[in-house]
Amino acid sequence: MKAHVKRILRQFDLDLVRASSRQTIMDFLTDRKIDLVLDVGANEGQFARSLRASHYQGWIRSFEPIASVAQVLATSAAGDPKWDVETFALGATAERAAINVSDSTVFSSLRDTTDAAERFSEQAAVHRTEEIEVRTLDDVVPTMPANTLLKIDTQGFEKQVLDGARRTLPALKGVLMELPIIQLYHGNWKFHEAVEYMDRAGFVPAQIHPVNFHWRDKVSLVEVDCLFRPKNEEVDANLRAH
Repeated sequence: MKAHVKRILRQFDLDLVRASSRQTIMDFLTDRKIDLVLDVGANEGQFARSLRASHYQGWIRSFEPIASVAQVLATSAAGDPKWDVETFALGATAERAAINVSDSTVFSSLRDTTDAAERFSEQAAVHRTEEIEVRTLDDVVPTMPANTLLKIDTQGFEKQVLDGARRTLPALKGVLMELPIIQLYHGNWKFHEAVEYMDRAGFVPAQIHPVNFHWRDKVSLVEVDCLFRPKNEEVDANLRAH
C-alpha cells in the first residue's frame, strides 16, 4: 500500500516523509544558501536573534517603525556587523501613517484589532497611537541580492508590504509570513487569500508551522508561519530520486 501511494505522489512531484524528518525554516535558509534576511516587523529583534542562535551567519536587515521598540532593537543589533536596523515601516506606498501601539508591542499594527484579539490576549489592547514613516520595499531595496529571504510579521499588514514589492518579489528565494486562521485585525486577508496572492506572484508553500493556538480550543490554530518558495524553482534531482 505504501509503495502504491508513493507512486501516485510522484506523479505530482510529492513524497512521503517520516514525521521525525520535519524540516525547519533554518533548514530552508541553509539549503537555499540565504545570505540576506529582510526582517520586516522586527519588533525587538526576536526573529533575528533566533536566526543567530541557530548559527545563521548572513546579513539581516530589520525594519521596526515604533521609536521605543526600535531603540531596543538597535541595542540587540549593536555589536553585530551584519545586522542593520531601519526605523520605518514597509507598505504599498510611501506615506505617513498612525500605528496602534498595544500593551504588548508584538500586537501593534497599522490595522485596528478585532474583539477576538483581546480575547486571545489582554495585552493586545491598544493604549496609544504613534505617527510613523512608511516606505516601499521596491524603493528601499531596488536591487535584490541573489539569495534573499523576505520575512513579514506586520500584524495584518503583510499584503501591503507585498504590494510595495512587486518589482523585487520575483528575485526572492523565499517569503516567510505570519498568516491568520482567526482574524485578530480588521481588514486582514484570510489564509486562502494569502496563498492565492502568492500563487499569482509565482510562489507556493514550502513549509507551514504553528504560531499559536485558540484560547478555548487548544488543538486549533489562530495563526501560522507560512514559508513560500518560487514555484518555477527546479527541484533537486536527489529529491526526485527518493
